[in-house]
Amino acid sequence: MQNKQAYFDSQSHLVKLFMERSGVGTPHASPEQVMSDVVERATGKRMYSQGQLLQRFLNVRNIVSVDFALDPGCDGMIEPIGSQFSDGFRMQLKKNVSEVRSRFTLAHEACHTFFYELVPEIKFRLHQTDDLEERLCNFGAAALLIPSASLRKRTKKLPICLDSLEQLAQEYTVSLATMLLRLRALALWKCQLSSWHRTTGGNFVLDRLYGGRRCEWKWQDTSLLEQVWNSGESVFGTNFVYLDNEEGVRRYRPISYNVRRSETGLIALWGGGVRPAALSHPLFEVIRRHH
Repeated sequence: MQNKQAYFDSQSHLVKLFMERSGVGTPHASPEQVMSDVVERATGKRMYSQGQLLQRFLNVRNIVSVDFALDPGCDGMIEPIGSQFSDGFRMQLKKNVSEVRSRFTLAHEACHTFFYELVPEIKFRLHQTDDLEERLCNFGAAALLIPSASLRKRTKKLPICLDSLEQLAQEYTVSLATMLLRLRALALWKCQLSSWHRTTGGNFVLDRLYGGRRCEWKWQDTSLLEQVWNSGESVFGTNFVYLDNEEGVRRYRPISYNVRRSETGLIALWGGGVRPAALSHPLFEVIRRHH
């Protein structure tokens, strides 16, 4: 992650003040680490259920009401009631969306209150949307919904694969992408998650990539993709992906992967340590019985 000075050179004054006034982190902490720290400070060290954790966070952040509307114009918004943090906030969320999406939006909007609290001279006046603030609120939402202590404990015995990622996402009621990014942020997994759209011509084109810079990666062995598409199985192995840069130079990248079919194409997890769950071998059972 970039350090504070790198962000200050190119990013917003709002985030700079937020970090300086947060009272957490080290001198070289990234904005993401500072946001994670203020979220954990707000929730405390006590273990809560998912519902209790969200309600406690809303209370601590002075959010006095959460209303739902059919068409608010966006997934959610937060509005200060007065001219200072202590006056509280109202939140409005879009109705009839999935629980995963609604919970993440609620957590994201609640994280905006840190900027209102720490940088009131900007936030309580007419101001433009700050892209870095929005990104940090996404990061803070993930930190709130997926507490680091419980996730570290939960992942100790889990293999790195799509089944584990899906299981964790269901347990914490978040999307696969949110869970993958949280695992990467805590350095628990060093993987990327990608989705591949199947075209009418039968080719597979990269749709989305989480956990790295978006590049137009292509699979060297496309027969593998056809195999997974036709069989519907979850496949593990090693392969190469490649991309061609603007100068026409082709760059290859070796990967270990877990790929399976999705509704519109394929979903792939690739990176360090990707493997299926360990299976007991009959020979080991025989040896154990004879000793």
